Order: sequence, then C-alpha cells, then structure tokens
Amino acid sequence: MKGVLGLGSWVVLMLPVGVFAQQTSVEPIRCWRQSTAGAVTIGEAFTVTLTCAVVETADTQVVPDQSRLDVASIQMAPFEILGGTHPEDVRRGSRRFFQYDYQVRIISRDAIGQDVNMPPLMISYRIHSQVGANARLEGRDLTYLVPALPIRVLSLVPADASDIRDGAEAGFGAVQALRTRSRTFRAVAYALGALAVVMAILALVPIARRARTRGDGERALVPARVVADRAAVVLSETQGRAARDGWNDDLLSSALSASRLIAATAIGHEISQKPLGPDGAVPEGRLLVEHGFPRRIKATVSCAVTPDAVARALAGNHSFSLTRAQQLESLRAALATLTAALYRQSPGRDATILDESVRQVIGAARGQS
Repeated sequence: MKGVLGLGSWVVLMLPVGVFAQQTSVEPIRCWRQSTAGAVTIGEAFTVTLTCAVVETADTQVVPDQSRLDVASIQMAPFEILGGTHPEDVRRGSRRFFQYDYQVRIISRDAIGQDVNMPPLMISYRIHSQVGANARLEGRDLTYLVPALPIRVLSLVPADASDIRDGAEAGFGAVQALRTRSRTFRAVAYALGALAVVMAILALVPIARRARTRGDGERALVPARVVADRAAVVLSETQGRAARDGWNDDLLSSALSASRLIAATAIGHEISQKPLGPDGAVPEGRLLVEHGFPRRIKATVSCAVTPDAVARALAGNHSFSLTRAQQLESLRAALATLTAALYRQSPGRDATILDESVRQVIGAARGQS
C-alpha cells in the first residue's frame, strides 16, 4: 500500500455566491492531501502534504485563513505531528498555490492492523471582489472541506506480544557493504591528506628560500628586528662618545651607518648580510650583529639607503598611519642631517642638531620593536 495518494480529494461545503459567481465559473479554492506512505508501521514517521490552489486575479481574490494550517496550530489526532515546513507560494496564471508539509506518526497500539483516517480539514476563506475603481467588496466567511485521508497501520510484533519493537535497519550484507565502503573512503582520505601535505611542503619550500635569500644571493642570517635593535645600541654608544669627545668623522660615520640600517628596516629596504669571517675581523663600514641561542650566529650588516629612498617609500605607500608617517619623516630628516654633516665640503656640525637627529633615529628604532 506504499505510495497511495489522496490526490484530487476536495469537497466544497459552501459554494461562493454573489459577485464571484457572476465573474467566474471555476472553483475559488481546491485542496488535496497526499501521503508519502499509504501503509506505515507503528512509530514510523512519514510526510503528509497539503496543497491548495486559490483564485487570484485583478478583480477577484480568494483569501484563505492559513493561520490554522501552521504546524503549531493544526491537529491531526490520532496522528502525532513531529514537525513541518511551509514552502514559498507558487503562482501560475490566475491561481496561487500554497503548500504545507507535515511530518507525522502514530504510536497507538489500538491502531495496529486497521485503516486509520487522518481527520477531515476545514479551511475558512473569503472572496474579495473589485466592484469599482477604488471599491473592493469583501464576501462572507465560507468553508472548504478536505476529506479524511485513510492510512493503513501495520504491526511489527506478533498478536500476543506485550510491546512494540523497532524493525531492523539493514541485514548483515548491507552492514558489511557499508563497512567496506567506509574503509575505502578512509584510505582515499588518508592518501589525499598525505598528498596535500606533500603539495604544501613543495609550495612552502620556495617561499622559505625566498624569505631567507636577498637579491644578491646572500642569506638573511639575522632578522631585521635584531639588526634595528643592534643599530640603536650602537647609536646610543656613539652619542655618548660624542657628548664626551665631540662629533668627529669616525663618530659621524658610525652614526650614519647605524641610522641607515634602522631606516632600511623601517621601509623594508634590502640589507646586506654576510657571515663573520674566520678571523673575526669586521670590515670597515659594516656592523657586527649576533643572534640565536644556543647556536650563536655572527654576521656583518650594512645598507646604503638614502634620505631619498625613505621619501619615496613614504610617498608610495599611503597606508601608513599618521604616527608611522611622522616616524619615517623624522628618519628622512635625520639621515639628511647626518649625511650633510659628514660629506659636505664645509660640513656644519652643530652638536645640538646632531644629538637631536640621533635621538629621533633611536626613537624610530624603538617604535619598530
């Protein structure tokens, strides 16, 4: 009896009269119910669908009372409503179709072996008619009856049993087939996971190599942050010696080299890094930086960044915050001051200006940490 449907089950109790009867000869509303199962077992959930078609034209509207059709309002005793849905309405020509799906079941032992009727359904509606340019006539309350829907209830237990038990979901063969299928899927998943790991490694290796390699083929031995911190320490030491002995060419050269390193890390400029030679000698113009534990890495660094490079970075990147932009402008001005003090034919070496420039560079380095 599976699949027996109640299509076309509709009865009109009160026929529409008046204006609608004069305008159209079709039924104002038609409803039918259908079930996904004509025979069910005790406790088995199945779906009952209520579909209605109402007339909707420019002159006539049939307005059913759908509030009583909602899952929370409708009653279908002795069937128990488990839930339901209300799909969107569909319009075809002069008809509007609406539908409700109800998930139901029956658990009464007295229903076993019998045809149990799903109770008739009363649907109230009114007919609204257009009688003038701006006048609409609202008809009286009418009622449409959806007849009972019979459902056969089967038993899962012998006649002399004292309880109701669930039916078997599947046999051993089906269970074994599902297990074999799950093992196959698991093996495929492991293989795909391993392949994904290999592909990720192959993709990350070039990225790691690029991150650890500079444009001239030198390896990035020390992080830029460590370089900036070391340069700030050298600047502080240089400023202390200048306060004691005055600014000379050696101190200015040391301050300018350290300032260039800090400016390079601030704008992401390339820094030359080379491992410290076996003799431990630091080449002129380069700064010794140590990093790492327990394996200590020693490298010499240098950079030829200029004030113009800082200015171009500042002008080319508009995403800098106001504070960041001010730091970069201070770095540019400090580099310009130190460069002029060291390389002009008649350098101006105002100790106050030089000290302030060094302080600005040190502040920028600390702001990066």
